[in-house]
Amino acid sequence: MLYLGGFAIGMVYSKLDSAGSNMAAQIAAQNGFERVEGERYLRYRNDEIHIYESDVLPFQADFADTLGCSVIMFLSRHKSEADVDAFTTHSLGNWRNSSDFGGKPKQLSTAAPELMLFALAGMSKIDENVQKTYEATHHGPLLKTPSLFVELGGSERMLDSKTIAAKVADAAFASLTSMLEGTTSARRIVIGIGSNHYPQKFTKLALTKGYAFSHILPKYAILNEDGSNNLDVLEQAMGRSSPEPESAVIDWKSLNSAMKEETIKKLNEIGLDNEKV
Repeated sequence: MLYLGGFAIGMVYSKLDSAGSNMAAQIAAQNGFERVEGERYLRYRNDEIHIYESDVLPFQADFADTLGCSVIMFLSRHKSEADVDAFTTHSLGNWRNSSDFGGKPKQLSTAAPELMLFALAGMSKIDENVQKTYEATHHGPLLKTPSLFVELGGSERMLDSKTIAAKVADAAFASLTSMLEGTTSARRIVIGIGSNHYPQKFTKLALTKGYAFSHILPKYAILNEDGSNNLDVLEQAMGRSSPEPESAVIDWKSLNSAMKEETIKKLNEIGLDNEKV
């Protein structure tokens, strides 16, 4: 496994976010973490994992690269306009020329695909009747450190429930334990292209065949209103992932003819194989 090398694994939550705070408290209480006083960010630690508290929302945590961690997992609430209850995980970055929720326009953070797969697999086993899924890559912060979000949310019932937060926290911590043990269920590291914000085909491939997705470029972020596209950012996705992807997986039916043509053209330009699903 990557990420190891003498640095602590970091978990970051915001004191402004009750869901993330509840998850962090559960992990610290149930796994023998030491409480830390007098530090700006560090709140709990053990020999291998440090838990940090942010005074801004997670997507604004631009300081996270300065923590010196080998990988960073953000514990966060998930906002759903339709109040759909879900457990989600995703990489960080902006495909389009905007950065309304942190990061920088058309810039991706370094993904942690194996750890995301661990987290997704763990959350998929939780006995709650909610959606359990990858999300497309979106929002900040922009980080060089391999990073991911683990989220719970949707309705207020979900966001305020310490019981549900504890279940997601246990799955998140178990994913870090698996990583530290050097085990992996990842068979392939891939980029996802197409589908919607909650790419069910990609989630199914991850859970059934061990595809570990790094960055996911959804259909809605491929083309801009002026006819230009954001496929140039795929070249970043190749290098901003640890481990790096070996191929792309395309939700072929989700794309129109123009998107298909431009996507294949760009993948050929950057020398990345593809698989259509």
